[in-house]
Amino acid sequence: MLTWSVSKQEEGRRLDRFLMKLFPKAPLSLIYKALRTKTVKLNGKKGSPADRLQEGDMIQIFFSDVRAAELGYPGTESSKEVLIGPDFPVIPIIYEDQRILIFNKPAGVLSQKDTAQSISLSEYLLQYLSRKEEYDPRQSMGFRPGICNRLDRNTSGIVVAAKTLSAAQAVNAAIRTHQVEKVYLAICQGDCFWTEERLLVHRWLKDPAQNRVQLEKYIENTEYREKEKHTGSDTIACRAQALATNPQKHLTLFRLQLITGKSHQLRAQLAFEGFPILGDHKYGGEMSAATSFHIKHQLLHAYQFRLCHVSDSLLDLTGRTFTATPSDEFQRILKNTFPNWFFILSDSGENNV
Repeated sequence: MLTWSVSKQEEGRRLDRFLMKLFPKAPLSLIYKALRTKTVKLNGKKGSPADRLQEGDMIQIFFSDVRAAELGYPGTESSKEVLIGPDFPVIPIIYEDQRILIFNKPAGVLSQKDTAQSISLSEYLLQYLSRKEEYDPRQSMGFRPGICNRLDRNTSGIVVAAKTLSAAQAVNAAIRTHQVEKVYLAICQGDCFWTEERLLVHRWLKDPAQNRVQLEKYIENTEYREKEKHTGSDTIACRAQALATNPQKHLTLFRLQLITGKSHQLRAQLAFEGFPILGDHKYGGEMSAATSFHIKHQLLHAYQFRLCHVSDSLLDLTGRTFTATPSDEFQRILKNTFPNWFFILSDSGENNV
């Protein structure tokens, strides 16, 4: 008999789906038959395919070792651990509990790997949890901790990661149903003298070959409706506010709140409006301006993440706002260009710098 103890990461998963992970080569009919005939038991009793697993549940499997191996059971062999070298930066953590972890991702770090050889924040997360003995790939076949939102490689700021299945479901559901608020800071080229927050709405088209976004102006911003963020797959929207302008350096500090979430959205929208992000050469940022400030990437920072409403597993975090301090490089530009940037953000309601 084989036994499997359900970990915290696997909590909440259906029994049949967990068994499909545990025995990837087994047909679904075999799994249902094993449950029906008590070849697989849950806590010593007959289990139902729809049973939801809880941490500490024991699954007893009455397959021989040979049969289990034929069905893809992981056995006792160690999964290969991705070793992250000393050159990979230490990622600041701004919040952590037993369910979620929130990183302040530096610019230059991938959220998820783009090639088989690359190392990203996802691998960093697994190694971090493994070293804390909170994750063991040999005992977590039903769920692997992972990140819930992604940022471009050269965009810094908040990335939320889930340690458990229930947390991943809760955060992903909140993001999918627009029950989160995401606030960004951007230092852009150009003098913007808007005195009010503006709603920016555009038509969005991605060119995969060029990894670039093309935009068209929406007919009228006033025509945009909240329901379109759910149904308009080619419509993007954000709220933009010019917090401060430096006419001598022709730079503007923007506060941006995402309404939709598309690839390169804020970068493309600001460029379309005539304010390319400083250092963003793909979307119109001048090379000479970036060189003068000694920067090599766009100055776009995911500054705040607020959970407006989340399900029971994270209910205590409803209404919480998490803030990621801009990097030293970002702050250097802020101090040189907008000396009162800290008070400017405080006056805008961003008190938790």
